[in-house]
Amino acid sequence: MTTPSGAAYPDQLSAAPFDTRALVRQEFARRRLTDVAGSPLPRLGTILALASSLRLRAGDLLIEQGKPFPYLVLVERGLLAETVSRAGREVTVAFREREDVCGNLFALCGEFVRDSAAGGGTDAATISSYDVSAVCESRVVLLDARHIANLAGRHSEWATLRARLLIEHSLSQVARETERLTRTPEERYESLLSRSPAVAAQLKQREIARYLGISEVTMSRLMARRAGRRAVSVENGTSPRT
Repeated sequence: MTTPSGAAYPDQLSAAPFDTRALVRQEFARRRLTDVAGSPLPRLGTILALASSLRLRAGDLLIEQGKPFPYLVLVERGLLAETVSRAGREVTVAFREREDVCGNLFALCGEFVRDSAAGGGTDAATISSYDVSAVCESRVVLLDARHIANLAGRHSEWATLRARLLIEHSLSQVARETERLTRTPEERYESLLSRSPAVAAQLKQREIARYLGISEVTMSRLMARRAGRRAVSVENGTSPRT
């Protein structure tokens, strides 16, 4: 994997020529955050002025596990994969599509930031617990979660946004773990195809295997069985399961 190209992280930005495309990206971020909050957000323009946009190539590593990353990520286009190491094996825990919000949501909790500043150490809430990389060419908008945490302490609209983001993140984690514990890899594959066909169409076999937590050999057998069932369904004149 390589590091992303095309832009800098927010805290590395320097003065640059005016770019009209930035207005389009800001409008995307403005609309997405307002939709989540359910109401206009005060001082949103200030947050967007500090945002950055990154162009990612397939395979680019956006977030590295164990490293500081105090940003929210808004997926403007493309597809990202969140991966963790489990028992020496890399497992994909989630895919992030257009309009998704990911990144380090725990950095939204300002209490951790204040405690860290008082202790003079690295803010534990900014340390990422997983890798995030681009599956295909993507563009993302980065927002400093610490700025949002600061506004959430002063404006109820931002507090609502923070609460909704954290709740959605927690519910998504619970749903993923429940599915992983209660459903077979084949059932989870069928669920992926049904729930996100556009995502599945962009994935290579090894990427799907990593998501299901199985080997590529097992994945090949699973896909062969599925193709066989579809062929039988067609021969019998019934509708194959998608």
